Amino acid sequence: MIGRYLGRCAQWRGKRLIDNGLAGQPGSEIDAILDHGFAVLSIYQYLSSSKYKFQGKSFDSRGRLFTLKDANCAKAASPPHSTKTEAELDSRAAVAQARALGQPANTAIYFGVDFNFDRSDAATAKKMVEYFTVVNRNLRSAGYLVGAYGSGDALMLLKHHRLIDFTWLSASRSFGGSTAFHNSGQWHLFQNWTDTRWFAARAGGKCKGGLPLDTDIQNAAFAGQSIGFWTREGPYAVPKARTVAIFNQRRFACNGDALIRATGALPPGPLASTAHCGRPYIECEPRLGRGLVAQICYANTARVGESNGVLVRVDYDDDGRFDGWTMVDNLSRSFAHKPTYIKDQAARRSAVCPR
Repeated sequence: MIGRYLGRCAQWRGKRLIDNGLAGQPGSEIDAILDHGFAVLSIYQYLSSSKYKFQGKSFDSRGRLFTLKDANCAKAASPPHSTKTEAELDSRAAVAQARALGQPANTAIYFGVDFNFDRSDAATAKKMVEYFTVVNRNLRSAGYLVGAYGSGDALMLLKHHRLIDFTWLSASRSFGGSTAFHNSGQWHLFQNWTDTRWFAARAGGKCKGGLPLDTDIQNAAFAGQSIGFWTREGPYAVPKARTVAIFNQRRFACNGDALIRATGALPPGPLASTAHCGRPYIECEPRLGRGLVAQICYANTARVGESNGVLVRVDYDDDGRFDGWTMVDNLSRSFAHKPTYIKDQAARRSAVCPR
């Protein structure tokens, strides 16, 4: 399954699927995806990375607030759009683009709420409900279902008001309510990594090529069910066995010192190298001064493989290649339970998994 973007105005080159050809046009991206046996996840995103989206505004790369474009995408709207106007423009564009791409009825368009919404923000909550009320009405009247991407608090709010059919949890570990929502089991998709580089190869001491991808996990509780994906034939459900297998191979790091060893030898030996062609390692707790080591940061995910009972093989960045071994006790027993995020670095480093 491949997720691709819709949006009422163009942003950067190639982001919008609609700009890469319509269904049936020679060389279109949508036909290339479907012709090669993939299903599609439609994602609507137009400058929705802050609460000011609901006031017709957004931030630029320098942190300056600006007004979103008018209905013709020609210039800044004057005055800035209200919440309802922005929702009307977004939802109408989503429907028009979905139809032009051949998206069938009874499939979903997921709308991004791509910022750290906290349920204590009553003013933003009110505007979010206003926005999704319009989105829900327009998508349903066109025969589409509604999904949302965001924090646990955002998804819980929208579910409470019965404005969405499907939920997609952001990868951000510290977002409001995300741990509680994950552990409630109500989520359909979980974004476990962003900007992981697949298919890169080492040459001349450097990683070359590759494709940056985000990866997501479907909740095994909804295995075998349609959660809005589509092909030309209609709604698409990932095979149940595949969803369950992927879910069961993922874990969270619940130990703040989940080091990755080079081998599964006992007693545990040297750490794995930080030189690899997937997602670069980062210092998990930079203020504590350890430096760069091979480690799964607290509350991040990993794919697990074979185990000797003490150590388990791990793919720390979900790029399809195992990176080394970590202690079994460094990881959650199941992907169904996400550890509560700890803000303090020292406390996070000293965290251990409950047993």
